[in-house]
Amino acid sequence: MSDTHITQVTGGAHGLAATYVAMRGLADRFDTAGSELRDWAGLGARTMLDPGLAASAPISPVSFARAERAVLAATTGPDGVLVESFGWEADAVVVRAVVTTFDVCDDEVRSWFQPLTERAFALTEPELRAGPLALTYGGDGHAVVRPIDADVPYSGEQPANLTGLVGQLQHVAALSQGSDSALNGTIEIQTIHGPDGVRHIVYLPGTDDMTTLPWTQDDDVRDLPTDLLLMSGHGNSYQQGILDAMGQAGIGPHDPVLLVGHSMGGMEAAAILGHGSNYDVTHVVTAGSPTAQVPSFPSGTHVLSLEHRGDVVPLTDGAPNHESVEQATVSFADHGGASGVVGNHDYWHYLNGAAAADASSDPSVQEQLASLHDAGFLASGDGPRSTVTSQVFQIVRQP
Repeated sequence: MSDTHITQVTGGAHGLAATYVAMRGLADRFDTAGSELRDWAGLGARTMLDPGLAASAPISPVSFARAERAVLAATTGPDGVLVESFGWEADAVVVRAVVTTFDVCDDEVRSWFQPLTERAFALTEPELRAGPLALTYGGDGHAVVRPIDADVPYSGEQPANLTGLVGQLQHVAALSQGSDSALNGTIEIQTIHGPDGVRHIVYLPGTDDMTTLPWTQDDDVRDLPTDLLLMSGHGNSYQQGILDAMGQAGIGPHDPVLLVGHSMGGMEAAAILGHGSNYDVTHVVTAGSPTAQVPSFPSGTHVLSLEHRGDVVPLTDGAPNHESVEQATVSFADHGGASGVVGNHDYWHYLNGAAAADASSDPSVQEQLASLHDAGFLASGDGPRSTVTSQVFQIVRQP
């Protein structure tokens, strides 16, 4: 039996980063209001210089004096718009100072948390350590991509929810049965033909061989040296193969694309979105993937990251995911099933975590899921059904 519950949601449209953006926007509006009030204050002088009003002074000096006092009171007096403008602008300064203080506190928390993670998992500056280790394997070679005829269950059906996406990714990963599998490096690309156009879902399984040594390296593209290259922020043959496969699948430069990846596959998905490509990647879903090595994602994109609290793999980047509007990280606890380093990284847990996210009432999670539906990646309960086609590619490394 599984006992799965979400323990924390960070980031996303209703996270702290979104709040900070809204607060800075509020400060901007305060500034605008102050400027407008200051402009209104100038109306006092212009009003008093109005020829018609000035001509009335000799005729009715008492009324003119009253009008002058009223205009000055409304514009430059103690309760006039000029004084009020200073108050609005002062409020803008205070709001920005508060947000800056929060940012500094968040940075302090991260700087305190990171050494704990590093000591617990021996991950001191993982991005700096991974690069030299990757060099011990020599050059990364280049990717060779070929379409293959492989039977992937449910490949002709559009996923209905997050659980369906992770489940389909599991089916694709099942093509690779062990480090010596003949189908290592396989990915699937679903093309959804809807009434409003096409979009594509690219499924990216994770590492096939974690035990690769420099003298045992073969044409497996999803191996330890690729993990090291990803951790150090470098491009790699798996990533290039993914992009080549997308081209072979006929994905156009303006077709919306969702990348779904587990472990290394999620790292590749985040890297492709974060560093940019010739494709319109709008959404990413990761499961058990360290992504903190990607500093930011384009505005308007969506990244939904699932992290099992018992899984150490998402911690191997040595830092929590960056707090941003674009990325929502769902941490969940899942008791039961396989345990240990390998077991806690298993799809079984991430299917349970996806189901918990599907049922979540957290506004950041709901916004991420709604965006997947609105973009047409997930099937709708009403309206015309979309036609789904599938292509499977194998990516291998050549010298």
